Amino acid sequence: MTPGIRHHDSRFAQNRFAQNHSAPHRAAQQSADQPQARRAAGRGIRRLVAAALAAGVTLSLSACSNADPLAEQQYGDSADKGYISGTGAVKEFAADQRPAPVTFSGTTEDGRQVTQDDLSGKVSVVNFWYAACPPCRAEAGDLKTLHSEFESQGVEFLGVNVRDGGETAQAFERNYGIDYPSVLDAEAAGGTVQAAFAAAGVPPKAVPTTVVIGRDGRVTATILGQLDAGTLRALIKTAVAE
Repeated sequence: MTPGIRHHDSRFAQNRFAQNHSAPHRAAQQSADQPQARRAAGRGIRRLVAAALAAGVTLSLSACSNADPLAEQQYGDSADKGYISGTGAVKEFAADQRPAPVTFSGTTEDGRQVTQDDLSGKVSVVNFWYAACPPCRAEAGDLKTLHSEFESQGVEFLGVNVRDGGETAQAFERNYGIDYPSVLDAEAAGGTVQAAFAAAGVPPKAVPTTVVIGRDGRVTATILGQLDAGTLRALIKTAVAE
């Protein structure tokens, strides 16, 4: 019994020696591996952050430039192009700093000729739009309401469609109840009305853009991007009061 016990104790001692001997080695190895593990984890986190940022950029860009499915269904091929979105920024011009009167002419969706003379002596609101532009659709109801509100005060509303043909423009107007005319001014056909406003110092840099013009034909204010109804109402009232 005693030798057997001694033999068992010997193996136990050998195992303890091996464990005690290997423990510092494992600790040293783990200590050496930790910086590598941290570096690998850091690289993984950086890759995830980069991927998330890239996805965010893609989403933010697509919000301004992708085709709108609803517009494509309702308004056809015009929906396959992006729009340049503004921020709704408002700029008012002091009386002594207003651009020169805008001189323009164009043809409406129903074939009528319109020039600046049709707006002469009246406060007018000119809205640059097209059917597949999401913020243009979002503000259409406000434009309809404001047109009805100020029509009795002699304020004229005129749309400038920067992309569509007559059929598409008229379908939009029927859908949203817009009853004031729009000039067709697609850039592919020259965009002469847009060029005229740009030459006068008020280029429509975003779609939509809304321009308020005083009775003297000079621009009193602009809104780049989707309008706020209360803001446009105040701008019109200011022009009417002059």
